[in-house]
Amino acid sequence: MEGKILSKGAWLLALALSACVGPDDENAKSPVAAAPPSPPATVPAAAAAFDFAAWVAANAACQGEYFADVQDAAFAQTLRQAGVAIDPDSNLGDVGPGWGTLTPSRPTRLHGFPVRRVDYDFGSGSTFAVVVEASAEQARAAIGAQPVPEAYREYFKLGVPTAKPSEDVPMPDLRFVRAGEQAGTQEIGCAAFDG
Repeated sequence: MEGKILSKGAWLLALALSACVGPDDENAKSPVAAAPPSPPATVPAAAAAFDFAAWVAANAACQGEYFADVQDAAFAQTLRQAGVAIDPDSNLGDVGPGWGTLTPSRPTRLHGFPVRRVDYDFGSGSTFAVVVEASAEQARAAIGAQPVPEAYREYFKLGVPTAKPSEDVPMPDLRFVRAGEQAGTQEIGCAAFDG
């Protein structure tokens, strides 16, 4: 985003400076102002400010609050403007328990692996799973996954808890990796547990 701001700033500076330059002929009665060139209108400003890859990475690392985003009705438009397809069965914009699938139309990577889609669900817990093209070994190495403590094994086998268990939080959020449904894919993500 900083590069886009600098780019727009340079464009505006050039426009302002060109307005300060007078005509070559000092006797000209009135300079004709040329219309400024239009910046390319490829991506709406709101979408340019939204970085889908960064959003995916933060949520997969248990550092985002995706469930708040996907309950916001305006977020669907932000995703569409960023080139993200929303599965018609997704309940994006609804308040309460939710689920859905997001598919990027532009190349998106997580830990260097191509992202096929993002599956999410939340209710009495939550799961944010990014389906990537990677081997099991590559995905495990990307997050440093290890066999999980006993408390998680009903749901996951490999992962990294984000904190040590405590009396108040017996199952801290878990960064996980597991086999994808299709050959050559893995799921890398975050699971949160009530309790």
